[in-house]
Amino acid sequence: LDFRGGETAALERLRYYLWESDLLSTYFETRNGMVGGDYSTKFSPWLAHGSLSPRMIYHEIKRYEAQRVENKSTYWVIFELIWRDFFRFFCEKQGSKVFLPGGTVGKSVDWSRDEADLRAWKEGRTGIPLVDANMREMLHTGFMSNRGRQNVASFLALD
Repeated sequence: LDFRGGETAALERLRYYLWESDLLSTYFETRNGMVGGDYSTKFSPWLAHGSLSPRMIYHEIKRYEAQRVENKSTYWVIFELIWRDFFRFFCEKQGSKVFLPGGTVGKSVDWSRDEADLRAWKEGRTGIPLVDANMREMLHTGFMSNRGRQNVASFLALD
């Protein structure tokens, strides 16, 4: 997927995902995919840069529900927009504490300090194919799926 910046590209993606391809109707079933342009909304870059607002997406989904279908998929896109905003406000409230080793609660964790392991993780050379594929995608494209982000973060924090 070629990510172009700006509102025009953002609105094109919104129109494509909802109205032209009807992919919104199957979002719940496809959202955990990790390869390709159509398994998830891919709205993130435009949301992050303010080219597309959660409110606009919400109202467009409500229009879609009225004209096409209201289902688990439409519910989940809205739910995940709310979840995204929750974390944005949580981070705003907590500030830099979200980046501390003990997090916002100051929990003591015995983190590994192995620089070679961290470098291997960053470069997609852990030896774990799922982790490595996602980290290489991020390294080469700047994008990683939601499920991929969850997987690589869990690997970094727990393995």
